[in-house]
Amino acid sequence: MFDSKFSRVLIVNFVTASIITFVACYFLKTFNMTDVMHIANIFGLYFLVIFGVDILIESGDLKNNRDRFLLVIALIVVFDLIFLIFTPLIFGNVFSINDYLTFIVNGARFDLILNTPIYLIIFAAIMLIFNYLLYRKDKKLYGSE
Repeated sequence: MFDSKFSRVLIVNFVTASIITFVACYFLKTFNMTDVMHIANIFGLYFLVIFGVDILIESGDLKNNRDRFLLVIALIVVFDLIFLIFTPLIFGNVFSINDYLTFIVNGARFDLILNTPIYLIIFAAIMLIFNYLLYRKDKKLYGSE
């Protein structure tokens, strides 16, 4: 599974996804929208996890089974950690903002704090759902492998 072509495709996709993310971060910083800097992560994640893994499935370098999901989970964790480490180093302290979502149910107040790690978990869940949908489509297309 980890031959030179597979590794090369992963590295190129990872670098390209990082470039896409940091360009989106630069765009958001230019327009003084640092409150939503975490949204730039979803662009890179989409390219890396959806497009990149689909290339590997189509080329036959990765089987369309649980290996797909293990790779996707590993890529999401590594990409999010790199995003959380390098974005503040490059663009300053842009993750200090927290959003609050308040629910009032039968007089009881529930405050949900939405900070950057929570948003990254939500984005990861969205990417896993997209991968599951692509898995089902590819399973029909390529047969169960």
